[in-house]
Amino acid sequence: MYILLLLLVLLLYLKWIVIFLTFPWICLLFSFKKHKGTLRKLLAIPGVVLEQVTKEGLSRFIIINIGMIPSLTIRRLLYRMLGADIERLAVIHYRTEIRNPYWLTIGKGSIIGDNALLDARHRLIIGSNVNLSSNVSVYTEQHDYRDELFRSTDRGGDKAVVIGDRAWIGSNVVILPGVTIGEGAVCCAGCVVTKDVEPYSVVAGIPAHTIATRPQTLKYEFDGSSCWFY
Repeated sequence: MYILLLLLVLLLYLKWIVIFLTFPWICLLFSFKKHKGTLRKLLAIPGVVLEQVTKEGLSRFIIINIGMIPSLTIRRLLYRMLGADIERLAVIHYRTEIRNPYWLTIGKGSIIGDNALLDARHRLIIGSNVNLSSNVSVYTEQHDYRDELFRSTDRGGDKAVVIGDRAWIGSNVVILPGVTIGEGAVCCAGCVVTKDVEPYSVVAGIPAHTIATRPQTLKYEFDGSSCWFY
């Protein structure tokens, strides 16, 4: 009876046991990828092996489950341990998925809404007091439909995405590789941003185009407040 209960508990908490045991090695691997160095390379070997065995599925598994931890403070701490550069008062809401967090920068007071997908494989820089609404997807890599082998467009060119201070990205917006969104700009809900957005401009549609402008006297700053147990 006790053995069955123990097995049941292990099954219920198996994924968290796996995360607890492998998280330090993934942190060391990401630290090497960000900073290099001989010592870091040696420490990263177990993480390299784990990622090869799982075809990089382990790090994705860990990051997705971090996004479901019901504590803003713990999520932010774990993302930082994975190499993300996250300033104080930044809020990352529930079910965020981050790809290559060690190339992610989030400025002071910025808010990342529920179910965000932040692809930092070619660097993603989010300024201060930026507001990403729910279900925003930001990509820094995509497949080339013209390529005979359907390879990703990671073979040259600047694919980094930069989002300026106090920009507002509406719900369900998709931002494609290489885009810079200027300070104070607004991307209206559901638009697809395929090219740079000028500071303080308002864009909408597919593809996004300018429909209005925003005052250049913005002064608001977010204070980092969020729900408890969320």
